Amino acid sequence: MLKTWGIYSVVLISTIIFFLCYKMWFAWYCLMAVLLIPFLALGMCILASRHLSFDTKNPPSTVIGEPLYFQIKTDGIASWFSFCRIRTTITDRMAGTSKNVDLMIHDKGVSKIAVDTSHCGCFSYRMTKLEIFDLFGFFRITKNISRENEVLIKPVPLMPDVMPDMFGFKAKNLRKSKQPHSEIYDIREYQTGDPVKSIHWKMTAKKDKMMVKEPLEEYGGHSRVILQLTDDRDLLDVHLGQVLFTSRFYLDHEIAHLIRVIPPDRSEVAFNVESEADLERAMGLILRLRIPEEAAHED
Repeated sequence: MLKTWGIYSVVLISTIIFFLCYKMWFAWYCLMAVLLIPFLALGMCILASRHLSFDTKNPPSTVIGEPLYFQIKTDGIASWFSFCRIRTTITDRMAGTSKNVDLMIHDKGVSKIAVDTSHCGCFSYRMTKLEIFDLFGFFRITKNISRENEVLIKPVPLMPDVMPDMFGFKAKNLRKSKQPHSEIYDIREYQTGDPVKSIHWKMTAKKDKMMVKEPLEEYGGHSRVILQLTDDRDLLDVHLGQVLFTSRFYLDHEIAHLIRVIPPDRSEVAFNVESEADLERAMGLILRLRIPEEAAHED
């Protein structure tokens, strides 16, 4: 803007000198045209700022490696005679890093910002400031805005080096059975109200006190999938792909499980997965987790 006003001052002084020396109708018209330029530019800037509108569009998620663009659509009056600059802060939530991108837009239409899909994670695009300029660059109107969009870069399912053994998928535990008779049972002392049929006569004779059978049943506990967070994004992408593959393999076999995320600097986080919706929710939360700085010093 200072450069524009500097050039304008030189042109205005030259036009005044030309008018004083020439003093004809052509010089008069030149002087009036130069004097009116800033007022015309101010009108353009005000008109554009009052009627400018913009909208954002982006898919909520994609998979790693797929090209993706964050789109900004602008519209309004006098867009041919003005341009705007939108300040966008892009934050990588897993890495905890941010960068500012200034997007210059002239004329109404759709502008694009390429999304980094080289690694899994969650990226937020927050627009914080809108600057509107007239076509000549004399004036600038600044508006504070607050609009945020989020994009999830999801992993691709990757088969682990060793496939899980189906026999060991379900953890077996015992609990009290609701059925009165069971092949599996525990033995305890008689309590008031226990049925006579449940008395274990051999153990009663051996212990010389009333002992009863307490029926038990097996039930499947949760299998566990463990994810170690690391600051090596390439390795983390591989681990996330293996977790996704294994978790879907569990679901295909109707096995509920836990995804345990173990950061090196704080308590682990566990996600219960019993359906595809649970897996999608868990993966979204994992991709928003901050990679601890201490992970960089593990080696």
